Amino acid sequence: MLTPHPDLARLEDSLLVLIDCQERLWKVIHDGPALEQRLGKLLQGARSLGVPVIVTEQDPAKLGATLSTLLAAAGECPRIAKSSFACGSEPAFNEALRATERGTVFLVGVEAHICVVQTALDLLARGFKVQIVGECTGSRDPANRAAGLQRLSDAGAVITVTESLLFEWMSSTQHPAFRTIRDLIK
Repeated sequence: MLTPHPDLARLEDSLLVLIDCQERLWKVIHDGPALEQRLGKLLQGARSLGVPVIVTEQDPAKLGATLSTLLAAAGECPRIAKSSFACGSEPAFNEALRATERGTVFLVGVEAHICVVQTALDLLARGFKVQIVGECTGSRDPANRAAGLQRLSDAGAVITVTESLLFEWMSSTQHPAFRTIRDLIK
């Protein structure tokens, strides 16, 4: 049997973190409706495969709750209110993270160049493997998103895409959720 490459996503070690996809902030995110649709598919796929999800909300009293479509796609999962840009600065996030006992964290959400970058850099410094689902991140300005993704790649985070990730999590067509995932991405 071949040893899998360390950058391949392993279902049993994966955690998905949805960062700050909130009502008031969403109005200014570049290409928000398309991003919302892509995030919904990824969340549905993660849920179908049993990947734990953590949702964060930046100052929800001011920016509102996470988009209802994304909460529905994520299902039951911890929702962490935060004031820090880096999720790891919030004790409740760290408790939820520890409870998953996962070592690879997949980050999605907004803004790519602020909260996603700061969260990823913090997690990398703490020894987690970090992957960013590139097309499931956004910013107000596409140039800022691109700069954030480049910075993360340079820092050692792996940039991936939804379809690659879902198929890595399944590993083969023999996975019980294969048809569900196949139909989801069609």
